[in-house]
Amino acid sequence: MSFASGWTQFFPPRNGAPLTESNLRSQVGKVFIVTGGSSGLGYHLSRVLYGAGGKVYLLTRTRQHADDAISRIKAHYHDDRQDTAAQRGSLDFIYMDLLDFATVKAAAEQFLELEGPNGRLDVLFNNAGTGAVSNAPKSKQGCEYHFCVNSIGTILLTRLLTPILSKTAAQNPKDTVRVVWPASVLVEMMSPKDGIRKTFLENPDSVTDQNELYSSSKTANWFLASEFSRRQVADHSAGTTQPRVVHIAGNPGQYVTNIWRSIPALTYYLTRPILRDPIHGMETYLWMAFSDSVTFDRVMAGGYAICDGRWHPGQREDLLLALKGVDQGGSGRASEYFDWCDAAVKDFVN
Repeated sequence: MSFASGWTQFFPPRNGAPLTESNLRSQVGKVFIVTGGSSGLGYHLSRVLYGAGGKVYLLTRTRQHADDAISRIKAHYHDDRQDTAAQRGSLDFIYMDLLDFATVKAAAEQFLELEGPNGRLDVLFNNAGTGAVSNAPKSKQGCEYHFCVNSIGTILLTRLLTPILSKTAAQNPKDTVRVVWPASVLVEMMSPKDGIRKTFLENPDSVTDQNELYSSSKTANWFLASEFSRRQVADHSAGTTQPRVVHIAGNPGQYVTNIWRSIPALTYYLTRPILRDPIHGMETYLWMAFSDSVTFDRVMAGGYAICDGRWHPGQREDLLLALKGVDQGGSGRASEYFDWCDAAVKDFVN
């Protein structure tokens, strides 16, 4: 990781976000899912999408937190007298716990039922995640905690919603239907060579350091975004004509959110001076979801977003090679991980 790359992610340009709440186009008629939408970046994102007229589904594991968030969002706009003519959207809670694949499948089914046969899904924000947790428990299905919350449960949700995403893409302008995958600056600072150890895929218990598990599970999101894209290209080469969905990964930045609950207090207080208001992370999400500069071709070429809505100046060489197959001179780690996830969730896909 170069000094310049690290500096611009820890200290991004002030007021440099190209897409904000103030210049976001109307989202009336569009449908969004925000996982972890009741707090942090997810809360601000849900609020802004609702304020722009979007139909927003908050997928989270605590109804009370979701209900409180929905009440605060509606109160925010009720008290805002500056834009009384704006058409607001809607907010709905769906229960989902990423540590239990059965609830992920149930959440996807409930969403599809609520949307009905003519439903749509314009952007899936896979926002929910966890920080580094010491001695973390395994998931309901026995998966490693960090990978399950940050990545494996998310690929299951994305797989289950791919048909409606593809259907929506067929009815809308090219590259406007997207899946947003959050990563972290620690992807390039702390993940091992190739992003995820091959020994971990062979035996998840072989890695016990929570910081590596966290950084690798965030790297995994970039790998999944890349593989969803690459496999769509392969499907087209095989004669499939399904419209492409843009899968984009990136580092939304470092913010004061609930993710710090699991981090040692000393680490938090040492880091606190560089943490920003989570509304800026929401602005990164807006860019990933709506910027015209985000295209299928750009992400296929390895494009990776960074805070405030910018392209990364250049990731680690071993991570870029991990996105490529062995036949292309790469390590093939991204493809291996995608297949590993598929095996972990196969009983819940059909």
